[in-house]
Amino acid sequence: MSLYSSKIRKDQILRYRIEFGSSHASRLKAQKFRQRVFKNSESGLDEDEFDEVSDHCLIYDRNKDGKLVLVFRSRNYSSMKEILNSYSAQYYDLTKLTDLAFTPMEIGRLCVDKEASDPFLLLHAFKYLVSLISSVRTDFIFGCTSFIGADNPNNLNSFRFLKNNQLAESKFQINKKSSCILDIKKEIATLDGPKPTKNLLPPLLKFYLKLGGKVSDHAVIDRELDTLHVFTYVNLKGKKINY
Repeated sequence: MSLYSSKIRKDQILRYRIEFGSSHASRLKAQKFRQRVFKNSESGLDEDEFDEVSDHCLIYDRNKDGKLVLVFRSRNYSSMKEILNSYSAQYYDLTKLTDLAFTPMEIGRLCVDKEASDPFLLLHAFKYLVSLISSVRTDFIFGCTSFIGADNPNNLNSFRFLKNNQLAESKFQINKKSSCILDIKKEIATLDGPKPTKNLLPPLLKFYLKLGGKVSDHAVIDRELDTLHVFTYVNLKGKKINY
């Protein structure tokens, strides 16, 4: 059964060029781009110790003179025990997941050029992401998906939707680790108003949810980047994904 499929016109496919790998040059370009997008700075690098052990996907727009417009990184693991050394494990206690029999891949640090307006750009990125998942036969993808604004009240309505529909199953126990968190169930307990929708969810999170993704019952507050993020995973075992 196909879990997710989208059509992209041929001209949109030809519009974008993808560079993927773990070379120093690719890593440096990704770090410079993330610094500009995440921190609004043309100087310095957005970097961490996980960059050197990850592959970096860079997407260029031929209609914009080959401008770099989107990046993300991925990291493959041979077993769930290894995810305790992942980027996500800095913020979430993933110990209860390590006995599960999956072949995991972590996706993260996705960002898009602020001037990019083509809706097919993200579709193109997600199509390539599906090809990566299929090529290494991973059956568990995970990462941190971020909401803009650590104190943005609109995020609470998004959390209402997640609480009603997408919280992690008991088999996939994600415990608290960070000291700076937002308890989703507690924060939205007294909210009322219109029925919550997924319209305000981050694009990457929407992609995961279309594949059957689930999220942690708490969000981590990142004051440095002024974001909230939730641990997100997709169990793909026994499922086929087409895009």
